[in-house]
Amino acid sequence: MPDPSLIAVRTEVVLDVLVGSLHDAAAERAQGEGLEWLESMGWHARALELERFAAARVPMEWPAGAAAEELAAQEPLERPAPGTTPSWSVAGPGGHVRHYLALRAAHAHGRPEDPLAAKRAWMTGFFRHCGEEAGR
Repeated sequence: MPDPSLIAVRTEVVLDVLVGSLHDAAAERAQGEGLEWLESMGWHARALELERFAAARVPMEWPAGAAAEELAAQEPLERPAPGTTPSWSVAGPGGHVRHYLALRAAHAHGRPEDPLAAKRAWMTGFFRHCGEEAGR
């Protein structure tokens, strides 16, 4: 039975409207260079989710003892299926949106030669923000 909290969306719409808007806004706020910049992008992307989406403001339980780097290391290079990765456990637009944001940031910063490291740097920043939200 499908999860009633998920809705089907067209990937093109997600990429053009949602991902583009979040990426551009995060890029305006991000600072740093290299992987540090990608972490900053992930951190600011989560802050923007909280500002833009009521669903993202649902209080979350942070996994006991989990560090941002450990959660980011569980993210695959491929787009994750709903409910399969830590990025899907965070309330908001979903793990697929975060996947596309991370890849767009990596490409924008000229790091497509190691997309998995770039994605995980972005996800580390994202999960750091989540930890701060949970008071960790």
